[in-house]
Amino acid sequence: MVAEDVLDLDGSGIGCLEHSHRGEVFDQVLSQTESLTRNVLNVPSDYSVLFLQGGATQQFGLIPMNFSGTGLSAHTNTGVWTTKAIRAAEQFGPISIVFDGADDRFRHLPDPTNLQIPEEASYFHTCANNTVMGTQWKTLPSPPASVPHVCDMSSEIGSRVLDWNSLDMLYAGCQKNLGVAGTVLLIIKNDLLHRSKAPNPFNYQEHASAGSRLNTPPTFGIVVLRRMLEWIQEHGGVKNMALRAEKRAQLLYDAIESTQGYWQPHASHACRSVMNVTWHGPNPEAEFQFLHQANELGFSGLKGHRSVGGLRASVYNAADEVACQKLAELIQTSSRSCK
Repeated sequence: MVAEDVLDLDGSGIGCLEHSHRGEVFDQVLSQTESLTRNVLNVPSDYSVLFLQGGATQQFGLIPMNFSGTGLSAHTNTGVWTTKAIRAAEQFGPISIVFDGADDRFRHLPDPTNLQIPEEASYFHTCANNTVMGTQWKTLPSPPASVPHVCDMSSEIGSRVLDWNSLDMLYAGCQKNLGVAGTVLLIIKNDLLHRSKAPNPFNYQEHASAGSRLNTPPTFGIVVLRRMLEWIQEHGGVKNMALRAEKRAQLLYDAIESTQGYWQPHASHACRSVMNVTWHGPNPEAEFQFLHQANELGFSGLKGHRSVGGLRASVYNAADEVACQKLAELIQTSSRSCK
């Protein structure tokens, strides 16, 4: 469908890369994509949906630019991306780190009910799934009612049912589960949106008032996002995506555990990600040999992030169970052949 859109968008005779972002055809694309977003993610009516340029890292600066007040912002430091978000927030005011997993190499997450989040915080920031470390909040923290919860959901959006009672704003780079790089989906409660105070073109309220067209939006990315949301809807919705994710991840974790310690997961059991499965071998040579075997079978991208090392399988919505089963078999057999 996307290939067709590039050549002929919705029967207009003109491809999506050529259409004006202010023309009638793209008006319909935006309207349909917002409607699909609301339906697929069950977005409440008192939230606004924005489609922005860039990526999630860009939001690390825009969030404090818009919402840092005279007080501090609160953060959980659960990996690479939250570390970057904290560094960005420090440029705009004082911060409070209510959990820091650095000393444990970010292997675990805290009990979300035990976090001491300051009631005077201007906002509370989390990252739902940590791609590099392979950890994931199974239940998102809920800050005090006076503190807006802002969550980076780049690597799990569209793969879990959302509890909007615990979210005031989420943002996600679409390249993992919802499309292509360069597009950000941002969903924000209107009460928080109205507090935006950054100058143009960085002000969220201004983007909302302009219908995500304060400047030229990422038109191609929005077209792809529309098709991905349709695909999720056609395949059982987010509930089914969550079940698929759990099943794929469990295949891999069971395979790792079956090697009796030869391969070892990086993340603690209670917070293992269903999007990014991370593990280590007994030595770098065994990991190198595994990567070589995986490459021969057609797998790629299994080398762990440079800050962690080891191995990582990213099993986003597009991954199928058959591929995960084959990878699980490789994990089991390689524990014998790599010794």
